[in-house]
Parts: sequence; structure tokens; C-alpha cells
Amino acid sequence: MFTKKEKVIKDIKQALIDVISETNGVTINESLELLSFNPALKKNQLVEKSLGEFRKLLNGFQSNEVDISTLLGHPFSEAFFEFFKEFPIPYHEEHIHLTGSLSAEFIYPRLQNLLNGPDKEIYNQKIAQVYGEHALPINSVSDVDRLIRLKEGELFKTYLKILYLPKLILIDRQTHVEAAYHMASDLYSKYNVGKIRLKFTLSRSTGLSDEQIPGLENLSEDDVVLGLYEGFMKFKEEKPFFNFVLSPSFRKEPSFFDQTEYSSKQEHFEDQVLCILDILKKYPFLKDVLSEVDTVGDERELYKKKHFFEMKSGLRRLQYQGFKIRSHHGETWKILRLGVQAVDNALNIWHIDTLEHGLSLGINPNYYFHRLFQRIIEMNQQGQALDPQSFEHAEILDMEWREVEVRDKILAGILLTEPEKVKFLKTKFHTAREVEHYQHDVLNRMINKNVSLVALPSSNLKLTGCFPDYKDHPFSWWEKKGVKLGIGTDNYITLSTNYIQELLILLYSNPTDLKIMKLLMVATKETRRPYMSHLLWEMRKTIHESSTGLHSQP
Repeated sequence: MFTKKEKVIKDIKQALIDVISETNGVTINESLELLSFNPALKKNQLVEKSLGEFRKLLNGFQSNEVDISTLLGHPFSEAFFEFFKEFPIPYHEEHIHLTGSLSAEFIYPRLQNLLNGPDKEIYNQKIAQVYGEHALPINSVSDVDRLIRLKEGELFKTYLKILYLPKLILIDRQTHVEAAYHMASDLYSKYNVGKIRLKFTLSRSTGLSDEQIPGLENLSEDDVVLGLYEGFMKFKEEKPFFNFVLSPSFRKEPSFFDQTEYSSKQEHFEDQVLCILDILKKYPFLKDVLSEVDTVGDERELYKKKHFFEMKSGLRRLQYQGFKIRSHHGETWKILRLGVQAVDNALNIWHIDTLEHGLSLGINPNYYFHRLFQRIIEMNQQGQALDPQSFEHAEILDMEWREVEVRDKILAGILLTEPEKVKFLKTKFHTAREVEHYQHDVLNRMINKNVSLVALPSSNLKLTGCFPDYKDHPFSWWEKKGVKLGIGTDNYITLSTNYIQELLILLYSNPTDLKIMKLLMVATKETRRPYMSHLLWEMRKTIHESSTGLHSQP
């Protein structure tokens, strides 16, 4: 027997499947409007009432009166979730990291073995060093869950730090086997993900104290790759359609290398390149799944050409062996122009095949710089100097000022006159136009070179702070421009999201233009539109047969 809520969600799901299949997946606004005219639904008072509520909430979200969490908690969202979960083609998770996508239920028992073992003091000390003394003791799954999830207001630096806890348990081959199987099983059973492009660290040796892992000396690169391969293949034996790509990811930061064994980052990186090629030579069966690499990490200070040369020769060697190059760029930046420049250099120097994040190519410079202007004017009217460590300070210094005295007054918090405000406004205006031209030049070159871009809405919003709301995410704009797109969750446990939630966020963020069919095609990588239409109709037939026993044809 269904509860009243379960019955409403079931009825909504059937109505959604009907309207989506019968209209070939038009926009969410159009779908909801058509449902409101459905004579059968008007007889179902609970569904009709829920539909009215949801349309008001969706409109409220567009006018910044309703939070996304309110929308996602509504019965209509639960029904949409079930629709996406039951779609016949599983989704491609294009960007997911190993460390931030292991649940607390998986981590806790393995972490307890370490905390109760002979080296427990070392582990307690490292956990306290990274998370603080308040993190201890760890006595439950909920204690682990609290530590591995990003809190409201925490940004990129904290995000990189809290990925440490899962790394503590990933110190042998068998744990990598179990981790890969656990991830594949969870993602498919809960979110209909049937292909995983997994980001993982091949070598975690580093000179950064906060990143050093006890017991890591016993783990070889072969153990990491073979362990992940075995875990995924174990799941593939159960679900033959399942597929995966292993994407070794290398930190970009200059200090992130084994300083005890190598004299430079370049030397360490090129040794890892040789290690990858050696692994393929020893285990040729890996060739189809170990065919790309990625670069990750904090890029705010890594935007100049010289920052790319350390890894250039190693990446080139991989390319000549058939590897594709993906890179996390345009995710964070010191100033917006340098965020675009970082992508520009990744295209020109590394010749990347896929851009991960790419947010600096999606921010609207005119909006971005006008909000900057408004914030700074507000601070100036209060006599507030700009913090030398803030990005507002950095953006002001980067602008071309005809009269530097206006710039200096802004930096010092000295009240601007009305004519000086106009001079600031003009300087801001020209800066925005120049950055916009640069941004479009880089994006158009990407499109011409068929370089794909992976969008990560929750990650971009929660980690960068560079756009105010999900509605400002550039996914739909990229889609209109013809960018070859993919969708990922990044570290979905850490960011408290999941693949289907990302699909819903994208739909709700642009309810008037983004078509449900288009989103499904991006998520599944299925380009045959008639076949997709057929699958939607098959969903309709199935749900009608289960509820009425009737068979229908379009």
C-alpha cells in the first residue's frame, strides 16, 4: 500500500513520463504548463495542487525568492528524480574523483582499523593536523560523514583539505578494488550511472605536510591502477553494459612532488609518465581504459606560460602514445582575465582535448565587473580600504587606469567624488569588454578544435563563489554556442550532491530554454534523437501497462 505522499509522487511521475514522451522532451516550463491543461489531472486534486505549488516555487527560484533546496525537496522533484533514474540508457559520469566519492559507510570501518592499529597515534596526529583537534575522536559513520562534507561557506582550499580522510585508507591494492566496486555499484543503483570517468592520483608522494599519507610507501602505481581496474571489472561482470575510463590526475602545484627522490617537479612528473607507459607495456589489457590523463589542483597562481612548461614534455610524450589530455582549468582564478589566460595556455601549450570546469569561459564579464564595481563603491562610501589579499584588490590593480589617483583612492578607501565614480565606471566598462573579447576568442578556438567541456554546476557554485546562483551557471549558454558538453559531479559525497540532482539543477536553472531531450542526450551521450524518442515512448508504454494493462502506440 502506498502512503498519500507516495501515491502523489507515483501519479506525478506517470503524468511527467506521459507529457515528456508525448512532446519529445520540451522544456520544463512547457511541460508543466501542458500538465496544467490536462483534463485528467484536473480531476486529481492532490496532483493539481502539487503542480500549482511547484510552478510557483520554480518561478520563485527564477526571481531569487526560493532556494534550490526547496525546489529539490518538492514531490515534483522526487518524481522527476525517479523519471531520470528509470531512463533506459544509463548516464555518463564525465568527471568524478575517487577520494571525494567514497561514502562514510565505506570509509568508517577501514579507518577504524587504522585508528585501532599499532600506528593509531600517527593517524590521530595527522587527522588533527588537517581537520583540527575537534575532529577527534572518530567513533561512528556520522563522525566521518561530518568531516568529509563541505560546509556552507567553505571554499576551494578547505575542499582540497577535507579530501584527506579518504586518502588515509587508500593505501593498498585491495582497498582500491573495494573502492571501485563500491563506487560503481552505488552510482548505478542510486543514480543510473553506467559509465564512469574516474579521476585518481597515481602517485601521492608530496612535499606538502598536510598531504602526506602514513603507509603510502607500500603502495605502488601498479597497485592503484590494477586495483581500480579489478574493482570496476568485478561490477562489469554483474552489469555488462557498465563501462569506465581510468584517468590518472596530476597536481599542478609546483611543490606537489616527491622532494626526497626528485630534484624538480618536472623530473617527478616525467618519471610518472614513464611509469604509466611501463604499466601499459606490462598489462596491455589496460589499453582501452587507461588512455587519458588529467591535471588538477589549485590554479590561482598557475596561469603564466612558464607554469605549463614543467609538464609539457611529459604530456607530449603521452600524446604521441595515443593518450588524450584533459585538464582542470578555468575553475578558480586570481582575477578573471588570468582565469581565461590559464585556459588559453592549456589549449596552446598542452593541446588539451577536454577542458574540465572551464568556468572562466562562462562568466559574463559585463555582469561580473559591474557587481565588482557595485561592491567596491559600497565599501568606498563607508571609507573601507580594499584588503590587499582580496580579489577585488587584484582586479582593481589589473585594470588600465588613465588616472591612477582614482585607483589609489579606491585602494585606500578614500571617498570618491561623483566625477571620479564615473571614471571608475568607464575603466570597469572597458576592462569588461576586453576580457569578454578574450574570453570569446578562447571559447571559439575551443569549439573550432572540437575540445569538449565538462560542466560541474554544484562544484562550480560551492567552490568558486564567482557567480551568485545556479541560474547563472553557463551550461545553457555553452550549449547554445555549440560547445561539446559533458556533465560531472566532481566529488559528489564531499559536495553533497549526485548525478541526477545535477541534471535537475540544470533544468531548474533554465526552465524556459533547456529542453529535457537535449539534457538527456548530453547525459547519455546518445546522439540519435529518434531513438531517444522511442525510448521515452517505451517508458510511457511500460508505466501504462503496469497501471492499466493497456498498450499504446504513437
